[in-house]
Amino acid sequence: MMACVIWIGITFYQQFLSVDPDQFSFRSADVESQMKTCGGSFQQRYECKEAIIIDKGHDSFLIWAEKGCLILVPPLIVAFLLNRGTTPRRRGNLKSRLVRLPPSVAKRRVR
Repeated sequence: MMACVIWIGITFYQQFLSVDPDQFSFRSADVESQMKTCGGSFQQRYECKEAIIIDKGHDSFLIWAEKGCLILVPPLIVAFLLNRGTTPRRRGNLKSRLVRLPPSVAKRRVR
């Protein structure tokens, strides 16, 4: 458990806190250079820049989702494996575990 907490702390710092926020926004240098290539009428320039910003937003979402998975998935896998290893296993086939029969009549009290 402590190793998972340490993992989350270290990776959270590396992936979120030590990152320049403008690196993944539409104000980054590569997006600005792409926007300078847009030409034509005002509407064409606007549509070109809007498409670049939307594309950057999609890319940023995927990057941040990947960072979130990098932080959370390894501890979840460890927790799942530890839980699987420590829970006792029931004997019996699948049908007996899925279908519960009602209690027998002999156990009921009849007045």
